Amino acid sequence: MLKTLTRIGFLAILSCCTPLMASTPAADTEALLQELATEKGYAIEDLRRLLQGASRSQRVIDSLNRPAETIHTWKTYRPIFLKQNRIDAGVAFWKQHQETLERAEQTYGVPPEIIVAIIGVETFYGKRPGSISILDALYTQAYHYPKRYRFGRNQLKAFLQILMEEEMEPSMAVGSYAGAMGMPQFIPTSYLSYAVDFNGDGKRDIWSDTEDVIGSVANYFSKHNWRKGERVVLPANTVEAGQPFYIEPAQRTAKPATPLADLVAAGILTQPEPPLPADTLATVLHLQGAKGSEFWLGLNNFYVITRYNHSNLYAMAVYQLSQAIRSQKQGSGN
Repeated sequence: MLKTLTRIGFLAILSCCTPLMASTPAADTEALLQELATEKGYAIEDLRRLLQGASRSQRVIDSLNRPAETIHTWKTYRPIFLKQNRIDAGVAFWKQHQETLERAEQTYGVPPEIIVAIIGVETFYGKRPGSISILDALYTQAYHYPKRYRFGRNQLKAFLQILMEEEMEPSMAVGSYAGAMGMPQFIPTSYLSYAVDFNGDGKRDIWSDTEDVIGSVANYFSKHNWRKGERVVLPANTVEAGQPFYIEPAQRTAKPATPLADLVAAGILTQPEPPLPADTLATVLHLQGAKGSEFWLGLNNFYVITRYNHSNLYAMAVYQLSQAIRSQKQGSGN
């Protein structure tokens, strides 16, 4: 009797804590469509038509099952993105879209080099946006890959909303196996929150309209509290193990929380020129570079970059690529 009760209790707990979907994909997709129709007032027939072509993608499953990628250090990560061809292409992209980038800076306060670098890191300036059907990628994650059920269902619901709002056919939207879309690699919920119609044509096209892409990336940063004109990172003095503020090398970052005055007092920072206010908040970054440990101080704008991808390595790659692109462009006299 005790064993039976214990088993029943265990199953009850498991059912509460496990993200279970409806008994069949068909039942759950119908529930999803009914939710969206009720919330947004869409005709259920239109939603069914959009979803009817969705299919299980073995390519998506294989990608999700692929062994974890090599865990990079800054020494191995930096060379992937700080290549001359990516810098050259970034300068060319900036020159080609200079007017739009300047308008984005005026509108959102985000400098051109940061916008360019994000697009460069994500899709090599739109040349590598992915070729997988977003509909199939999200349908597969929701209904054929249990570990991704909640993510897949939420994103599939958002994607159907995008199709309705933008009057798009599913075949028009391609991207990564994870469901990241277009040149800036927005997932559907990010698209709904941050994509903008920057050229005024009534569409938010992040696949082929570079103006909308630039405006959307700038808006994303603005909504995540990018501070115009502020610095991104500062070089720090070496922090030895056992000293205050020492941290182990890490790929994920933390929100700045330590006043610069404390870091100066600890000998970690030599006050930069021009000086920053003593109450400016920072976080210590420890990267393993080609020549050993590197210590940096991430400021608010560095943290904002990590909202795009929660990795110190990613944010530093974006920042250093942006500086290399800006330096080369200025050197070319344009």
